[in-house]
Amino acid sequence: MPSSLHVVRAGHGPQILLIHGSAADHTTWSIQLAGPLRERFTLVAYDRRPDATSVEAHAKDAAGLVEPPAIIIGSSFGAVVALELVRTHPDVCAGAILIEPPMAASDELAAAPAEFLGEFDRRAAEQGGPAAGEFFLRTVLGDGAFERMPRAFRERSAGTWAAIRADSEALIAYRPRYAELARVPTPMLLLGGERSAPYFRATLDSLSGSLPRARIETVAGAGHMLHAEASRRFAELVIAFAAEIGIG
Repeated sequence: MPSSLHVVRAGHGPQILLIHGSAADHTTWSIQLAGPLRERFTLVAYDRRPDATSVEAHAKDAAGLVEPPAIIIGSSFGAVVALELVRTHPDVCAGAILIEPPMAASDELAAAPAEFLGEFDRRAAEQGGPAAGEFFLRTVLGDGAFERMPRAFRERSAGTWAAIRADSEALIAYRPRYAELARVPTPMLLLGGERSAPYFRATLDSLSGSLPRARIETVAGAGHMLHAEASRRFAELVIAFAAEIGIG
């Protein structure tokens, strides 16, 4: 494990490793770290390295934190990291929960349009980095969800624009290799929000069709940040999934 990783632990029991998405850090899991899951599991959340340049590098970092048998939970970009972790270290992952990984639904497509980084960089140069960060957040979450975020949280998230750009570049370079996923034996729960952008569902459908032990659940009334927006339902799904695979 890189010494630079900031790690937070809570609870007791089998491990759940929590991997945050872009424009976030370990505090995106604050509700879970203080909630009922800690009564059944050891929750481990950490801040991903801002200088990691690929999904594979992030997955290697995560592997250094795993204490098997563990359940890996990733949100957004963190879900892509979780998928790569399970692919490369299936022996230590008892199961995984992927929350709307922002990957393309096909290996022939990029995760984001080619012009996305160009527009991101233009806004950063002309309006400042936080403006580029806001552009990213509005693109991923939608204008309505962005406006509903508390002002302080919006500003804090947009302020991570440099890490957002690094994540975006890593994501565009990454390919899910859907055909290879048929050889991944790990059970997975694929979570989507009812109010999320439709392109997330297309990727969940592709993953469900490729992974032999995966199923999709849609969380009613929630969007892309469903673990925070519908925390009680999320905890129920985690507990039920753990019981299904014999953990906890």
